[in-house]
Amino acid sequence: EIMRTKLLASAALVASAHTGLANADETWSTEIGTVVYESDLPNGQAVWSYPVEGSEWRGKAFIVGLAGAFEDRTGYTGYWMEAGSDDGKSGCEVEVRDPETENTSDVWGRLKIAFVDDGTWVALRGDCFEEPADMLVGRLD
Repeated sequence: EIMRTKLLASAALVASAHTGLANADETWSTEIGTVVYESDLPNGQAVWSYPVEGSEWRGKAFIVGLAGAFEDRTGYTGYWMEAGSDDGKSGCEVEVRDPETENTSDVWGRLKIAFVDDGTWVALRGDCFEEPADMLVGRLD
């Protein structure tokens, strides 16, 4: 009986450890298309992807402190990034680095996101260092 209890406790611990992983099927509908919760990084950032108009590539959002938080979500900050500009003129003066791939881009900006309930969030995005002001609403699929 003691061995069975230890085995069940170990199984429960392993199962609870997996709940910190990104919920890969967590997606939201927005006016720009589907936003996907892609992964969690060891630094506590959650990685989301989103469609980029006129491109087959998806942009990424890195949200500080959201990794593994699937209940009682509140407000978060972070940054977004997309493929770099080809002309070297339309992007930001400085580049940011993707912590997953180490690729850099001059097309990025600040991000603020607030969850208004378990399935809906409102995000504000700005270009480069500008205060985020462009709004996007996501509703859980």
